[in-house]
Amino acid sequence: MAKELPTLGELELRVMQLIWHEQPCTERAIWDLIRQERNVGRTTVLKTIQRLEAKELLERVAANGPVQFRAVVESQRLLPSLVERFVTNTLAGSPAALVSYLAGQEKLSAKDLAALRAIARKLDVDSAE
Repeated sequence: MAKELPTLGELELRVMQLIWHEQPCTERAIWDLIRQERNVGRTTVLKTIQRLEAKELLERVAANGPVQFRAVVESQRLLPSLVERFVTNTLAGSPAALVSYLAGQEKLSAKDLAALRAIARKLDVDSAE
């Protein structure tokens, strides 16, 4: 049985997103990127990275010089789990509010719209069977 993935706070998720994009990378590199978005202390970012290590989502990479980190879990595995928890816990199990939100977004790219159309087609096929 696959191990259940842990929940993540807002900063933990942002650190994971940056590490997925930049890996392997140092704590300093992640802190520099996060500082461009918000005022956060370096020790806060370091503690967040340590929590992600404890949750077995990050691991240290052997390197000369500063310690580097890489993600243990791919985004394609973690993000659906987080969305499922959000729908279950926040939306009482119904994705209707999420779908309604997405339908009202003007910022959706052509790629996003194509993905939503593909999902809708799959749902139509699955319900017809």
